[in-house]
Amino acid sequence: MSTPYPSQFIDCICTIRERFAPTAYHATLPNGKPTVAFLQKKEAHLVEQIQPGDLVVVTICPADFDRARIRRMA
Repeated sequence: MSTPYPSQFIDCICTIRERFAPTAYHATLPNGKPTVAFLQKKEAHLVEQIQPGDLVVVTICPADFDRARIRRMA
């Protein structure tokens, strides 16, 4: 029997490194690992606010640390 993927999401603070698409950023997790952080449409107002070096709160799935969803500024 295989172990199911965790269903709980993790909130953490990431550092934005650079913007590479209109709503996508290269970011660094607290443990130093790189991730791609995305803005959802409902958070589109943050596009003009987020700059390299900023801290943002993201939600990540424990099974996939390569993608993160930006929730708000930290």
